[in-house]
Amino acid sequence: MEVLSRAAAAGVDFLSITLAIDGMDFRAAAQQVAIHRAFIAERGDACVLVDSTQGVRDARAADKLAVGFHFQGTAPFEEELGWVDLYYQLGIRHALMAYNEKNRVGCGCHVAEDTGLTRFGRQLIAEMNRVGMLVDCAHTGYRTSMEALEASTAPAIISHTNVQALGDHPRCVRDDQIQACAAGGGVLGITGLSAFLGEGGATPERLVDHIDHVAQLVGPQHVGLGLDYVYDLPTFELFVARMPERYPPDAGYADMAQLELEDIPRITAELLRRGYAEKEIRGILGENWLRVCSEVWQ
Repeated sequence: MEVLSRAAAAGVDFLSITLAIDGMDFRAAAQQVAIHRAFIAERGDACVLVDSTQGVRDARAADKLAVGFHFQGTAPFEEELGWVDLYYQLGIRHALMAYNEKNRVGCGCHVAEDTGLTRFGRQLIAEMNRVGMLVDCAHTGYRTSMEALEASTAPAIISHTNVQALGDHPRCVRDDQIQACAAGGGVLGITGLSAFLGEGGATPERLVDHIDHVAQLVGPQHVGLGLDYVYDLPTFELFVARMPERYPPDAGYADMAQLELEDIPRITAELLRRGYAEKEIRGILGENWLRVCSEVWQ
């Protein structure tokens, strides 16, 4: 996959690949896990599937790209708590609570009336905490995410989002969500997608505006990059057009622009220009993620 070589060339040490989303059952997700495990294994000279933060560091020392897996939604677990551990053993290291719509766990960000975390959702979070899988509130509705952040006994994350104060979109998070995530020791990743960045669009400067907001509110140790990079935007736009319930037509998902992997050095330069210290920049570019993963992964 070209995106892996591009990521490595841009200086990326670790990336996580979406293998399944809500709407896919256990079998469909398992097929994707098998395909991608084989794909990474066949390219062992250039990349490696990691299961620990030490694995990320070892991959970097070996000049290889570290790769992880995640689910955008909890549908692949169906109603079987035992499948959380199974998928964890196969490499799934975080899972979103809900992807835009309502599921067994709670509500996504495009649900008009967010009814909050379900009883099964609380049980699922407890099991994710037990096995070491990160609870992720990206794409999740406001009430469901706040209740999930409170229910998790381990640091939870919002892996790819933006700040609602700067980009008024349902995918963006409010200040109290940012504070709740940080209070539990979590990290928020900032996307490079124009639909969520607001005025100014997909530029390094605008992305750093969002980083600034989080850093000033809760500290730079709670923010990182979560670019939500789409390697084939035209295909994604066709997919979006076929699913108006999941991607409302007026929500800006069509004709999006995004920051490219090659823009990461420009993001770094902008952080330097704004006076961030080297330690803070290292945190934002990856060490904040390493910290939270080292606290949760088992």
